[in-house]
Amino acid sequence: MIAFAEKILEGVTDPVIIFGHFTYFLLILSMLMRRMVWLRSLAVVSGITKVIYRAFFVLDPVSVLWETIFVLVNIGQLLVIWYYENHHNFKDEEQHFADNMPAAVDRSSIKRFLALSDLVRVDEGGLLTTEGAAVGSLMYIADGVVKVESGGRIVAVCGPGDYVGELSFLSGHPASATVTAVKPVRMLVFPQGKLQSAIDGDPLLRRVLESALNRNLAGKLVRS
Repeated sequence: MIAFAEKILEGVTDPVIIFGHFTYFLLILSMLMRRMVWLRSLAVVSGITKVIYRAFFVLDPVSVLWETIFVLVNIGQLLVIWYYENHHNFKDEEQHFADNMPAAVDRSSIKRFLALSDLVRVDEGGLLTTEGAAVGSLMYIADGVVKVESGGRIVAVCGPGDYVGELSFLSGHPASATVTAVKPVRMLVFPQGKLQSAIDGDPLLRRVLESALNRNLAGKLVRS
């Protein structure tokens, strides 16, 4: 027990051991980052410090090799992120959708979502959903205003940034309300079948979409 305590104290006072702990601290810190670019950047810094530690303080050629590969892989991923950030430009409606996605979602994932959508315009008085009828699409309002009626009574008003048909998409049930355009609407329409197939094959897309829908639903409940 005494020997173990002495080892602990040695680790607290020895700069080399402290540096070794620091390399792992950086790696853990990177795992706490919500934005992928920060996660990758801190992972690169952690990897570089580990290479220095293993090459000059605790000689371990195997660790140096694999930590170097780890750094190069993360640098490659950062270059991919940079490419998507600078080459995936969005149209107005698409940019509105991208701006309203959770902050941690990278542009490549957003681009994959948008590839599933069509831009649709609805004139004033046009129906988006009818209470009790099947809903074939998930709709994202980029511009315009709609009213939501249930049982002949207006229960909500939705506008840019809101989804329509999300409850039907999540539950598979018919529309719980009639949604009518009060002002001309521009919206991104995601066919349910195509969207469901995409998220079934990509758990990350599923989590991102569910997060976005849950946040929007919470906002609607607060306004109601």
